[in-house]
Amino acid sequence: MKPASRLQERLKTRAPLALKILAKRVLVGTVGACVRGTARVVGFGAHVLHLAVKHGLDLDAAWPVRLNAVPSAALKDELWGAQDFLLLMDGARTSQALPDAPIVTSIIIPVYNKVEYTFQCLRSLLREVDLSVNEIIIVNNASSDETPRLLAHFGALVQVINNETNQGFVDACNQGASGARGRHLIFLNNDTMVLPGWWRALVETVERDAQIGAVGSLFLYPDGLIQEAGAGVWRDGAAFHYGWGYRADDNRCNFAREVDYCSGASLLIRKELFEQLGGFDRRYAPAYYEDADLCMGVRALGRKVIFQPASRLIHYEGVTAGRDTGTGFKRYQIVNRAKFVAKWRAVLERDHEPNEPALVARAANRKRGPQIIVFDERVPTPDRDAGSARMLFILRTLARDSRVVFVPMNRPEWPEYERRLWQEGIETARVAGYPQLLRTRKFFAAVASRPAVAAAIMPAVRRTDARVKLIFDMVDAYFLRLEREHAVTHEPQTGTDAARYRKLETKLARMSDLVWCNSSEDKSAVVKVAPAVRIEVIPTIHELYERGQAFAGRTQLLFIGNLAHRPNSDGVLYFLREVYPLIKAALPTIELDIIGDNPSPEIAAYAGPDVRVRGYVPDVEPFWQTRRVFVAPLRYGAGVKGKIGEALAHGLPVVTTTVGAEGIGLTHNESAMITDPPPAFAAAVVQLYTEPELWQRLADNGYQHIGRHFTPEVIAHVINDSLKELRADASASQLSS
Repeated sequence: MKPASRLQERLKTRAPLALKILAKRVLVGTVGACVRGTARVVGFGAHVLHLAVKHGLDLDAAWPVRLNAVPSAALKDELWGAQDFLLLMDGARTSQALPDAPIVTSIIIPVYNKVEYTFQCLRSLLREVDLSVNEIIIVNNASSDETPRLLAHFGALVQVINNETNQGFVDACNQGASGARGRHLIFLNNDTMVLPGWWRALVETVERDAQIGAVGSLFLYPDGLIQEAGAGVWRDGAAFHYGWGYRADDNRCNFAREVDYCSGASLLIRKELFEQLGGFDRRYAPAYYEDADLCMGVRALGRKVIFQPASRLIHYEGVTAGRDTGTGFKRYQIVNRAKFVAKWRAVLERDHEPNEPALVARAANRKRGPQIIVFDERVPTPDRDAGSARMLFILRTLARDSRVVFVPMNRPEWPEYERRLWQEGIETARVAGYPQLLRTRKFFAAVASRPAVAAAIMPAVRRTDARVKLIFDMVDAYFLRLEREHAVTHEPQTGTDAARYRKLETKLARMSDLVWCNSSEDKSAVVKVAPAVRIEVIPTIHELYERGQAFAGRTQLLFIGNLAHRPNSDGVLYFLREVYPLIKAALPTIELDIIGDNPSPEIAAYAGPDVRVRGYVPDVEPFWQTRRVFVAPLRYGAGVKGKIGEALAHGLPVVTTTVGAEGIGLTHNESAMITDPPPAFAAAVVQLYTEPELWQRLADNGYQHIGRHFTPEVIAHVINDSLKELRADASASQLSS
């Protein structure tokens, strides 16, 4: 049976008489087309739309409907009076919170007529926000259509302020904000439909950085094209919407940026800042330029205004005010521009670009730090491997003071990881487009991570623009790791690879203006082959986490690491063959969890009741919090081992080898257990597993050690200081030339 037919059958038995009549007239053709997503819903009102949803039809993608299209007044009354209208509340997120739970955001929606759009807006909003910790405030500006009747059906879900006259956008927003309880205010137009993630992206952005004062959304037209990806103001006061008409997936519009302003149709601002600024300035009443003015005020207080593309909504532009700037409310767009220029003339002349289309990309991003382009083999997947976690922290650090473009050599395998970069203000570009970027933008530096990437990119960058400073990010010294692997395995190919990488990495280091490596041991190895090169140690970087259960609440052993990385897979197999049987002899009930991408068939073969080979696990936090001992039985490798740092950052004590502890600065029996022979390794695991005092000492000391030496704040200084030296060199060379 076709979807429309199934809907008709349900309606025959479950819908009120009025809906049956209306269904007979319009549902067969119109709803059937909407099921296939090929037509607009124009034959029935907002109430009927929701009833249709109840009876099995999802019309989220449909265009707003016209309530006035209902065939007769009597039928309209019957529809509005139907008890099923309470189904508007279906899907509203209301968890059981305490009555005094703090309100996170107050969402303020000024409304004047256009009831069908208000219905669509509220319907999307009720699915998006949790009403136990948020409030929705509707300011009804004397609507003359069915808006009051619609709002009456929402009961306690929304607060409604009814005005006797149309107060306009400015005064209505200030009125709604005056009694708001949220720590953040969100101003939202009623001619919008918020998309999943809209609210969370706004709130997470503002709460991630105390310097952010306001956050705006990405506006889409109903056909999916971009209406606004952040907004700007030219020196002459003319406003522009960046990204207008671009595709929604255009990389130029999909990374968070510091902007002049974001439209008040979806704008979050910290409540204390709104009050400090006196709300929307009434000189712009009834509407237009009040949002640009508010954001200029936020920036005048030393805070940032951020465009956040992860917060998305559909905006039916011009529904309320129209588009003709010569009539109605829209004429205030011209009138208020002169007021805006008069108020902000000094700032506009000092800080804003002249009105030239060629400067639009620059004007759309207020960050004025140096531009840096970063190349790596793929988009970082920080929950899958330590190298990715390190790269993500490097990108975050660079993005604080610089305009960063990240270029993966391979297309993103998981788009969600690229979206994570966008949310944090990091632009991405495809590798095919980087030569054009180098020609059209003035990059201060290019970072090439890993030898194969650097070999492909650095000569091309140097040919395109000799002024760009080259930074070779080794990650770890490949030649050192391979030489150590050859010493353990004696495989001829490994020896050949080690010699090839020694030659390649030496060449790349000598070509570079700066080398970043992963440990002091790596640095010493590189200094021997390239003694004249500036080298800085940028190890794996770790935030400190909640420490989880105490000794008595923990059990079992844990290993986490990407098993496609040969040192990890070799170490796990070595442990299972030579160490774990010795531990089992002493502790027969002990069990081991092995977590990591790409376990080999050899490792998977060990899976059983006491060895759980779990593969990739999206959320490993419960394991960090409840396992008693982390084992890192590495026989070879180079650089700082991220898995060990991550364990210590969670307060989980570690047993590892000399190679595993390298570069971290750990002390045996104080901050970790460090030993190599299988019997000694097994004995160390048993001792740590069974002695609470030893376990607590190592847990405390390891946690404190990471906090002193490996947190983002500590490593950020090293990264920034190395870049300052490069910039000083660049300035000196320009003066001497």
